[in-house]
This record gives sequence, C-alpha cells and structure tokens, in this order.
Amino acid sequence: MHKNLLVLLVAVVLLACKGDKAKDKELTLITPDQTPQLELLADGKLRFLELSGSPYQRGLTHGKALKPEIQEVIRLFKQDIAETTQEDPDTFIAKFLEVTDYKTSVEKWMPELMQEIQGISEGSGVDFETIFMHQLGDEYWFNTRDVMAHSCSSFGVNKSADHPSITAQNMDIPEYYHGFQTVLKIDDPDSNMEIMVLTIPGHLGITGMNSKSVSINCNTLMQLDYGKTGLPVTFIVRGVLEKNSQDAALNFIDEVSHASGQNYIIGGPEKVYSLECSANKVVEFRPFENSSFTYHTNHPMRNTDFSENYLNQLEASGKTVEEGLYECQRIKSFQERFTEHTADIEIEEIKNVLRSRDNEGRDVVSNSNTYASVIYELSQQPKFIIAPGKPHETDYIEIDF
Repeated sequence: MHKNLLVLLVAVVLLACKGDKAKDKELTLITPDQTPQLELLADGKLRFLELSGSPYQRGLTHGKALKPEIQEVIRLFKQDIAETTQEDPDTFIAKFLEVTDYKTSVEKWMPELMQEIQGISEGSGVDFETIFMHQLGDEYWFNTRDVMAHSCSSFGVNKSADHPSITAQNMDIPEYYHGFQTVLKIDDPDSNMEIMVLTIPGHLGITGMNSKSVSINCNTLMQLDYGKTGLPVTFIVRGVLEKNSQDAALNFIDEVSHASGQNYIIGGPEKVYSLECSANKVVEFRPFENSSFTYHTNHPMRNTDFSENYLNQLEASGKTVEEGLYECQRIKSFQERFTEHTADIEIEEIKNVLRSRDNEGRDVVSNSNTYASVIYELSQQPKFIIAPGKPHETDYIEIDF
C-alpha cells in the first residue's frame, strides 16, 4: 500500500514538472527574453536569425532579437523622409497611411503578416504604424522619388541537363540601410516548408526563396503605373514564398492587384519567369523567343502601362517612349554576356555578371547602392548563396535550409 502510494506521488510530481516545463516553453515562445537564434556570419557582415512559431511569435522574436538595429534603421528612415519631403516624418507617415489604403489588400491576401508586423512592433518598441510604413519602401519611393532612382539587376536561367535552374540578383537599396544586412530563416509549424529572405531589420523581406525551390527577385519599375491601393511589393514577396509550387506563385502574381510597378523574376525547379507588373498589367519578358534565360534591371522592356508622372517627364524632356529618359548601361552587361548563342550557363558566369563594373560611370551592376548579392540554386536540395555587400568586394557564402 505504501509502495503504491509512493509511486502515485512520484507520478504526480513528474506530471506537474512536465506541465511547468510546457508552460515555460509556451512562455518562452511568446515572450522570448533570450535570443540564441541570432548569429553573425560572413565575418560579422551578415545577421542570421531563425524564426518559428505563429506569425505573431515570429515577429516578436524578430523585434526583440534586432531591437537596437530596428530602432536605428527607423531613425535613418525617418531622417530620409524628413530630407526628401521636408516634412516631420511622423506627420508624413500618418498622412501617407491616411491617403493610401494598402492595409485592405494586405488583410485580404496576407492577413497573417499583419500579426507578424504587430510582433515586430511590440518586440522592437517601435509603433505599429511606423513598422507598417517600413514595409512600404517601393510605395514610398513611387510617391516621393524621381522615376529613375533605382539600380537593381536580376538574372534567371532554366534547368538544363547539367545544372539546376537558378535565379540571382544584386539588391540595390539606399545606402543608409547598408551595414544592416540580415537573413531570416522562417519555419512555419503549419507547413513542411522553410523560407529564407534577405531583409533589413524590422522588415518582412525584400527577396528570397523557399525549401520547395520557389524564389522571387525584384526590380523596381518606377516608369509603370502604380496605385494608392493594391498589394505592396513586400507582401507580394512573402506571398510568393509561402507557395508550395511555382504554378501557385505565378497564379498569385496574376490574381493580386499591384500597388507598385515592379519586375519579378519567379524561379522554380524547371523554369524561370520574368514578369513586369504594373497597376493594370502583368507582362512576361524574355530576351528572345524560347530563351532559356532572362534578365532585368529597372527599365520596362514589354509593359507599356506607364504612369502619368513618367509620361510628363518624357514630354518635358522632349523624349519619346521608345527613347526613354536615358539608356540603361547595366542591361548591356547581361546582353553582352548572354546571347542567343549561349548554351550552358555556369554559376561562376552568374557571379561574374553580378560583380561586373563594365563602364566608368555609376550605372554598373555592382554599384554603391548594392546592399547584397543573392543566388538561389533551385535544385532538390536548394541553396541560398549570398554576398552581404557589393559582390566585387565581398565573398559569397552558402546558408543551408
């Protein structure tokens, strides 16, 4: 009898301890005070953060782990707003969010990301509206910047007999963000997929790939029509990466309304697609018929849904649509290396064009605005390859799923 009572008491204690541990684990997920997930890679040039749990939990971890960086990035962002608009940044943000309605499209297409933003806000101590504005980089530029203010370059090649399909990009963004290069690895417990994104602290992601070999690269096309409604670029990036297949990603691009003019190179296990998207059109670009590869910079090649602002600038400059405001030099770096006679493309050839500086001016592929260079190998065991900086100065490293 005493022996049975002792066994029962031990069992009760063990169950209580197990329950306490489960509560501790739940508490840790909701309010993580420790951030062991944050690593520094590439000799300290790259922050790497693993996120898991619900969208809110992922955002909270992100916000807490990168709190000092997020607060500094927001300070620099607000400084840029003040210099660009000559307005108080908090007043500008409030007014910008009042005269636009991007939240409705986010709530329709990607509502879980609003929860992730809420987590980032609470974890970093930066108010929700400012963190939401932080996601609207392209939309902010479309409404305030000159139409030729960008310099990204992307490339993609279909799978061949000897090589997997590959997409790649130099992501060029304002220099005040440089030094904050960050990669997020996102594990969704409700799926069997991981997502890896290049980002800025406090941001949901600017380019990336997933473990199902779906990828997205972005080039702003500020000449194209845009809107004060529609789904912003950031949310399209994450929307594509949450898809299990390239077909689902392409359908998503076709179905959503686009807030900003943008070229998206959408990669998959077999093929890559380059899509020029505006507020009213989605048009595919390939360099020539049946091309096995594609490339893009910041000039529309097929889509003619131009913004009124761009057409007015053309008229003021005495230029036709065919002439454009100026000739892109970066596109020539791709056109000269990859032609109708190009047979098989090695990854080193892609690295070489991303490192290229083919003329003496600023309009070169690896330039002063290059934040990072990414290469996505879309094989059965996909590879995320990144140079956290200008690739002609910074080595590439590989991050595993």
